[in-house]
Amino acid sequence: MALIAWTWASEASAAVVTSGCASANQFCTVEELVGGANMLINDKFFDHWTVDDASTVAPVDLSRITVMPLDDQVLNPGLAFLANGALITGGFDQIDLDLAFRVSVVGGAPRIVGSSLELTAYEFSAGNAGGLIAVASDLLAANGTDILGEQEVFAMLSLDAVLFDSIVYASQAAVLVETNILVTGDDTLDTVALNSFTQRFSQRALQVPEPPVAPILGLALLGLWRRRRHSPR
Repeated sequence: MALIAWTWASEASAAVVTSGCASANQFCTVEELVGGANMLINDKFFDHWTVDDASTVAPVDLSRITVMPLDDQVLNPGLAFLANGALITGGFDQIDLDLAFRVSVVGGAPRIVGSSLELTAYEFSAGNAGGLIAVASDLLAANGTDILGEQEVFAMLSLDAVLFDSIVYASQAAVLVETNILVTGDDTLDTVALNSFTQRFSQRALQVPEPPVAPILGLALLGLWRRRRHSPR
């Protein structure tokens, strides 16, 4: 299988506290978080987790997806989602998972001013005809109606990938995050897997890079694919 992976370097250590997770103060599973668990990473509190699974295969095993705290950047904490084999599909079947949560500032800590999304590890089988892996996030203000911005990363077998996306916005005490995970093949013999991705929430402005020309085509095709997916059959 073709494999791409990133690692993140530790810069500084800070507090991680979990509640309702078996691996106390280390990590949680998505199943635990949806069941009412929460995480405190540095001065950011992650709670109110929900999942909506519209996959065409068996429901995703949420107990296998590990959510690791990223506390290596004091001003830019976040989460690493490790699939552990839960987000792999074959043929035309698709994994279509909506994951939502709230991140808020604790006490008088500096407010959230930006977010980043990174696709860190994925796989296409060697004999694949195609395939698509996409993670998209909508960021909303605490009132649930004001949209702060959107982020999208993706990989297609035939096009250059967009692995990182970041946005900045007016400072917020809390941000609602709605993330869609989409994994699908283009042929009966395709096997496609999302292994990991990260989301971070910054207390300082992030530089938003100019998108390269080639991935713009991929974003357009991805938009068309998503509209087709939501159109009446």
